[in-house]
Amino acid sequence: MEKIREQLDSIDMAGILSEMIKIPSYSFMKDQEKEIAYYIKDFFDREDIPCEVTEIEEGRFNVTAVLKGSGGGRSLMLTGHMDTVPAYDMKNAFDGTIVDGRVMGRGACDMKGPLVSMMAAMAAIKRSGISLGGDLYFTGVADEEEQGKGTAYLIKNGPYADGVIVGEPTSLAIAPGNKGLEWIVVTFKGKKVHGGRQKEGINAIEMAARFVNRVYERYVPILDSREYPVLGAPTINIGTINGGDQPSTVPDLCEIVLDRRMVPSETIDQVYDELREIGEQLHREDEKFCCEVKSTFDGLDLLPHLPFLTDEEDPVFEAAKKVYSRRGKEIVIEPFPAWTDAGFIANGTNASCLIIGPGELGVAHSVHEYIEIKQMKEAAEIYAEMAVEYCGR
Repeated sequence: MEKIREQLDSIDMAGILSEMIKIPSYSFMKDQEKEIAYYIKDFFDREDIPCEVTEIEEGRFNVTAVLKGSGGGRSLMLTGHMDTVPAYDMKNAFDGTIVDGRVMGRGACDMKGPLVSMMAAMAAIKRSGISLGGDLYFTGVADEEEQGKGTAYLIKNGPYADGVIVGEPTSLAIAPGNKGLEWIVVTFKGKKVHGGRQKEGINAIEMAARFVNRVYERYVPILDSREYPVLGAPTINIGTINGGDQPSTVPDLCEIVLDRRMVPSETIDQVYDELREIGEQLHREDEKFCCEVKSTFDGLDLLPHLPFLTDEEDPVFEAAKKVYSRRGKEIVIEPFPAWTDAGFIANGTNASCLIIGPGELGVAHSVHEYIEIKQMKEAAEIYAEMAVEYCGR
């Protein structure tokens, strides 16, 4: 491994990341990932690593590189998304400033920094002359921040690998899974009348309040009882509420949008059945109560956002633990608290997935997004050592 570390020391990861941050790839811009995809291709071309850019749909791009193995070993994919959220209120978001051992800017940790660590790991393996037994892939994907189209394309068209590491920022903790996700809109329908004659109307906001109270009083305790190993209990969050026209009118319409996080013991159908049952309970108590429960994803061509959890005895998990132990690094195992493309890959292919990446999730999307250069370098070493351990030689 000393050869790999020597080669990594010669790669200016901070400089590469700074240049990548200067290439905006935020949501809804034209040809969003095109320039960053070709920047990555140029990097691999210089390293003499086969790489290609694919336009997965008009204006959206994936990039794939591969170190072919000698045969007989397991294949591993290092993957992450090239798109970012917009700058929002972040000043100098695309300057890629390097200061005090950090690289600052939009996408620094979410997730251009982890991509650089993955790129460097592949280059270091190639430069060191190490021949892996199995294939090692790098994939930079489009559209993670919106609909996951880049990873959906991978699932349909490949390449495929036995093990996958998604480089979302975990501060290098090992995250073997994440909860599933549904965004659900509940619509309450009442009867609009003048506020001075409110008893003649049906207040949709009041219905929404009763529904929310029932969720927290009776449904949340049920969810808390469904504690799942590693991932914890499923959750529900009432995220938005919208209704009414003015204070002097009884509102006839109100909508709430909620976030429901699932564990593997639950199904999507079960989630909707349980929420609809809450509405039916309230209707049985008051026949005027009326609500409709539906997905905000309806009409969109999306893969289901299912939960996943990789077994601790899976070879990719074992490889991670062996690498951490050899390095004398504490093995921290915790679920990833947000949705990731790993959920699509784990449920849509036969791959075993882990989420391991440099950077702190808490600063992602924020006005002070950054990544520690030291942690980027450590991540590159871990990725390279995991490739050798998992793919064999």
